[in-house]
Amino acid sequence: MMTEPPSLFALQIATLSVIIISAHQLLLRARNWQVYRPLAGCLLAIGFISALPISKTLLPVSFQVLHLIFCLPALLLVAPSLWLYSKGLTCQTPWSFQKSDIKHFAPSGFGCLIALVALILPEQYRYAILVNDDLTLVEQAPTLLRNVIYGLLIVTFVCVLGWIVQSAWYFYKLINRLHHYHNQLKDVFASTEQKELRWLVWLLLSVGGVWLFIALDLFLDNLFSPIQFDQHLYAMMLLLLVYSLALWGLRQKPGFTECYEIADSHEFMPDPISAEQVKYQRSALDHQRASQIATKLQHAMVTDKHYLDASLSLPKLAKHIHTPSHYISQTLNETLGMRFFDFVNQHRVDAAKQLLAQEQDSILTIAMQVGFNSKSAFYTAFKKHTSLTPSAYRKQHQLDGNQ
Repeated sequence: MMTEPPSLFALQIATLSVIIISAHQLLLRARNWQVYRPLAGCLLAIGFISALPISKTLLPVSFQVLHLIFCLPALLLVAPSLWLYSKGLTCQTPWSFQKSDIKHFAPSGFGCLIALVALILPEQYRYAILVNDDLTLVEQAPTLLRNVIYGLLIVTFVCVLGWIVQSAWYFYKLINRLHHYHNQLKDVFASTEQKELRWLVWLLLSVGGVWLFIALDLFLDNLFSPIQFDQHLYAMMLLLLVYSLALWGLRQKPGFTECYEIADSHEFMPDPISAEQVKYQRSALDHQRASQIATKLQHAMVTDKHYLDASLSLPKLAKHIHTPSHYISQTLNETLGMRFFDFVNQHRVDAAKQLLAQEQDSILTIAMQVGFNSKSAFYTAFKKHTSLTPSAYRKQHQLDGNQ
């Protein structure tokens, strides 16, 4: 028997449908890219929790209790899964599950242990706590059993508080990871607009707001009384977040995909590079060798005009000049004093300056001609290197020419 408004039930069904379809697609893609498995796990965990109102409507009470018991480990699974997915997207080598990743699932495993202990309890006590929300029967239980039940309730409450801390910690780790990733992109790619994962940053901020709200609601629900709010609003927010995560997750490829197929595995160092590797690499590159590489780089830009390649990357350029990628990075950073991204875009801007002065083509046309992927990227790079917008530069040059 349906106890909820049909419109609310429809939103819940829609959310669960999006999760099931998206998780299925992600698991199919995971045959080639394991990075999609954590996102599928994250969505399924969210789906398991969000399906609780549906189970209350459609399933017998015994299944409702079972569902509610295992919502705790599912709740503790969401943040670690999202973290591993983000880690996989930002890895410089193809991500796969490692033994070191098991620790991220320890809280969820502990939640499963609590759930199993709850299943051992006599049925009448489970119903009294989870269905009727009545501790009267528990007060009449034998001392040992009563202490076990109260201990279980306290541990469950601590786990809920732990979920709040866990979520905040992974949110912090994700933001730091994405910041580091954005810096890494500029050491490897000349165009980064399609790889910056800005959708994930905005989604994390949105999820963070929802998490804070849910955390506050859970905290107050366990200590005082839950926040009174329109369930339709919560259901719509959840549907929007799930849809956004599924849509962008299905569209997104790992940022360093282009570097995975480099034939020479030494061309692109794993992430992160150890201190020993860095020390060894730098000791092998003296001043003379760095100067030779700098000359090769300038020749590749000025004579061969490799900056015109909109998809130019460090491994691609390294292959062209027959030089290991890490030597090029070191030369750029220590000899030329710039990152790969700025080095290439400097040459693109120099070429654009000539075209702006000599041609009457549109700014977008010129941007594409010199290797930029978008007008916004062109404006940002041009202003960084000249302190002027392309339009202002063209206008200034025309004024100078008329004088």
